[in-house]
Amino acid sequence: MNPFQHGVVVSGKDFCPRPDLLRELCGHIEAGQNCVIRGGRRMGKTSAVLEAIHLRRKAGCVLVNCWGKTTPASLAEAISEAFLAYQSRRGLSLKRILSGFAHLRPQATIDPQTGQPSFTVDLSGSRQFAPKSLERVLDPIAEEGRRHPLVVVFDEFQALMHIGEHEAVIATLRGAIQMQPQVTYFYLGSVRNLMDGLFNDPRQPFFKSAASVSVGAIDRSAYSAYLREKFRSGRRRASDGALARIFELANDITGDVQQLCSAIWNGSEPGQEIAEDAVCQGLARIHQTENESNTRIIDLLSPGQVRVLVGLAKVGGAQPTSKAFLEASNIRQPSSVTKAISRLEREGLVFRDPLGYQFFSPFFRTWLLAQGLAA
Repeated sequence: MNPFQHGVVVSGKDFCPRPDLLRELCGHIEAGQNCVIRGGRRMGKTSAVLEAIHLRRKAGCVLVNCWGKTTPASLAEAISEAFLAYQSRRGLSLKRILSGFAHLRPQATIDPQTGQPSFTVDLSGSRQFAPKSLERVLDPIAEEGRRHPLVVVFDEFQALMHIGEHEAVIATLRGAIQMQPQVTYFYLGSVRNLMDGLFNDPRQPFFKSAASVSVGAIDRSAYSAYLREKFRSGRRRASDGALARIFELANDITGDVQQLCSAIWNGSEPGQEIAEDAVCQGLARIHQTENESNTRIIDLLSPGQVRVLVGLAKVGGAQPTSKAFLEASNIRQPSSVTKAISRLEREGLVFRDPLGYQFFSPFFRTWLLAQGLAA
């Protein structure tokens, strides 16, 4: 069985040991310290936080996914659904959940494979739901925190900036959370400039309200040992050169390393040595799998935006208005590059970090280069 998992939260033997990070997170949980946790997408933030909570066995966890929430009501639904899921994991019966939280009008669905319930809450019909109403949604969490140690995890917290009334939403959350010292709140975010704006700007309600933790790439030596053991479980041996190439192509992004290793595994046999040619074949499998969706992305962009993407793939995004970049992109005016990159950011194809503009998916970059698209 393929031992490499990607795109999902991992724990236990599937979690690559990160002792320093876990020690830091566990210390904050013990102290009841709210934290803002920054790191790129697929770096393993959520898995690390949930692993730390699991290690502190007394603490419960309410995991709220903020991605895609566009209204105060949809955020309130996500918080309520996460709280009901926590109550179910804690052992509260389905009957008690449905009756005890009837004011939320919850609907339960039973997974036929696991037998576990999942919950949906629909507040869209509430005409009175304003940002201030989020205080009521957080009240049960405060009450629960008085009875049991509790950590609330807001995943992709920066997505709240896309809510139409985000200023009022964020102010309401901050006002309610500061009155809940018995509950620990973790704010996870993958878009650094937005997270910095939320927590480092003195004009923002969450300014200096949480300790800061950064989740970066796993040390290559530690990750190499973990990956070798995974390959060894299927009687495969990964060479030093192959592992170095995997890290390079995946840009050291934890989830993308796993994805490439999974593709390599699927094309290999027991007893095989995984060399650099096997890495190239694994990358080609990813390109083939993602070709249709990548082609659709290209079709929706203007020729100028595609040329900027190709330029980013060829020379990187450290200086996208430089002469070298303009030549690589076959674009005359720096203003045209700036405008195109703004659109690519909005579409979620690239992001900006201290090193410049980067692709959200390193394999989209390698796919672009493999297509030989002319700038």
